[in-house]
Amino acid sequence: MKTVFSFLFLTFYLSAFSQNQKPEIKLCPLCLVDEFSFPTIQGGFEFYLTKKLSLYNEIGIKYRKGYYETADTSFIGSKGFKIKTELRYFIATNEDCSKNTYIAVNGFYNKDTHNTEIGYYYQGDSSKSRHDNFGVKKAVFGSNFLIGYEKLIGNRFSYNLYGGIGVRFVNISSVNKEFDKNLDKLQQPMDVTIVGMRDRVDAYEKPDNIFNLTLGIRLCYAL
Repeated sequence: MKTVFSFLFLTFYLSAFSQNQKPEIKLCPLCLVDEFSFPTIQGGFEFYLTKKLSLYNEIGIKYRKGYYETADTSFIGSKGFKIKTELRYFIATNEDCSKNTYIAVNGFYNKDTHNTEIGYYYQGDSSKSRHDNFGVKKAVFGSNFLIGYEKLIGNRFSYNLYGGIGVRFVNISSVNKEFDKNLDKLQQPMDVTIVGMRDRVDAYEKPDNIFNLTLGIRLCYAL
């Protein structure tokens, strides 16, 4: 939690040096149902450093278990957070440069703990099917390059659409896991599914560099 408090302190410190353009509160409704990582209540603040340059800081707190967390065990608590900081440059075509197309680069860090259950074949023998319940600690950090667009609705409200690509680095460790990735064979569904992908990542605990695609929408309010 020290990371979260440090991030909040930095956010409010930077707000003291924002320009005369009003800072904005931005909420992320899609994060409430994010099952690819974990569901969070998430939002942030944007402060304008110049007319065309802004700094956006965002934080999300895990508020419930994901739908994939069906394991009947409690080796570890289900909790997590996400933090992000983003530098934006607005490509303005009018005087109100805060409501236009922008390009941005961001850095992010996500931390999640949860329990999971996998099926596997003991030492690769298909006649020896077993199940394993264990806890997972996962940390993900990375960076994206983005293109976004903001549209004003009334005097204070707007929405923000964005998309981008980048890279993320995943580090995973487990608690009370019996599955041996060097000897056993993980049971996987025939089709590609979110649960299947998550089981593979959790079971093999392989640190990895992964291509990242991000898309989303934010609802904004100018203070």
